[in-house]
Amino acid sequence: MIDRVTKKMYIDPQSIEKGGNHMKRKINFKLVILGLFLVYLVAITKYALADVFSISYSLTEGGYQLELTPQNQYKGVDIEVLSDVATRYEVIQKVLMPLESRENPGVTLRDNLTIRGIRYSSKGVFHIPTNDMPVRADEIFYTSNAAGDTDTFTIVYGLVNIENIQPGHYYGRLSFTLQPIGSVRQSETKFLDVYVTIGQEGSAKPIIEITTSSGGSTITLNSRKEEAQRADVLLKINGVFKSPFDITQVITRPFESQDGSGSRFNYDAVNFAVQGAEKGTAPSQIAPLSLNSQTIYTSAPNGDADNSLIITYGLGDLSQLKAGRYSTNIQYFLEGTNTAKQPQAMLKLEVENERTFDLIVTPQDEKGMIEFRNLKPEEGPKISEVMLEVKTNIGKQYQVNQNVYSELVDREGTSIPNKYFTLKTDSLDTKGTLKFPQEAEVKKGETILFISDELGSSDKFKVIYELVPPPDMKAGTYSSRITYALSEI
Repeated sequence: MIDRVTKKMYIDPQSIEKGGNHMKRKINFKLVILGLFLVYLVAITKYALADVFSISYSLTEGGYQLELTPQNQYKGVDIEVLSDVATRYEVIQKVLMPLESRENPGVTLRDNLTIRGIRYSSKGVFHIPTNDMPVRADEIFYTSNAAGDTDTFTIVYGLVNIENIQPGHYYGRLSFTLQPIGSVRQSETKFLDVYVTIGQEGSAKPIIEITTSSGGSTITLNSRKEEAQRADVLLKINGVFKSPFDITQVITRPFESQDGSGSRFNYDAVNFAVQGAEKGTAPSQIAPLSLNSQTIYTSAPNGDADNSLIITYGLGDLSQLKAGRYSTNIQYFLEGTNTAKQPQAMLKLEVENERTFDLIVTPQDEKGMIEFRNLKPEEGPKISEVMLEVKTNIGKQYQVNQNVYSELVDREGTSIPNKYFTLKTDSLDTKGTLKFPQEAEVKKGETILFISDELGSSDKFKVIYELVPPPDMKAGTYSSRITYALSEI
């Protein structure tokens, strides 16, 4: 059996009465502390509110991002500026990221996204008209009065000419910047993400679909592996046409290195060809890319067209191109006799030109040795030649060194004095500097034979070794081991 013990606390009323004054003093002391804290808090709050300069926005329909569809193509944004610093200011809209299709990067909504002003006060100057105008970068919304008073206004974003927008999902980003005028006060910026959806699942496909064979939006070519020197792009024609049309490609920006060096890629170093054209025509023979617009497909005269085609991009001669990664964009357009030039898709083209820094040694003797056979005293001079070729694309100056491991010796170790063994470097349309244009003794150890031009161009030259048998030499076969090294300067 378990006994349960209950503890009770008894309070003596007399003890409360006796200690009452003491408790009152404690309570009064706490009230004083609380009062001082509230005074301090009010002082801090007033101090914080004494220097306000900020911008904020809210969507009139709620939420944190602007979403537009054909069913709900206009939405408002309320912008509020709080200021009590007596500084004149501007509110500026910037387009940080144009509305771009996720399915076909490069297809953007330009004049289809509009803005209008519908509500503002009379304190400052509101620059947005009440009718629709295309959204532009660096648009000044509002300029305050000279006192820089607090103000609010409402703008409305909308979609126009929806029937001309390619179905898909689009994303972009805008910003609103509160910019002081004639003041060193720091500006403040808020960001607004914009999403546009045209067409739901099951809607009509894009008129022209262009993707890489993997379904991506980047064509990647690499010089190192043969299979990576080509890449296929799939072109699907979904529309039905009643008049002839062309599909063209245009390079939209310079083919530049991504390392910031400013190196540029020759367009004609990449070529292309189109396969699968039966109803229409396409360039099936390999042709180089061009800075000009190029037609990659032409329909039949009545507008009849093939459903799918393959565009193959490949690398050409990259020997004169500096190593690195280069990129550009290819924009594809639909052009017809009854339609204006319409952008359909954009793909990024990346070329990785792998580093090459090779020395090719081609000796006259296939054994790879400098060897003079069956020498006899007082015979005429013996010649042995070596061709050295440098293939490089690193764009840096370099040098070629020779390392002689021993004098010319026979099998018994008998050597020939250096004065009888000479070398000379000979030009083969050489761009760099040959260090031994005249004959010189071949010395044991390392010697610089050649220095490239300042551009580090690929180059080649010849080394001519000559042996004059001394009159007192022992007959036989003499050889030496020589190696060559390539190094950056």
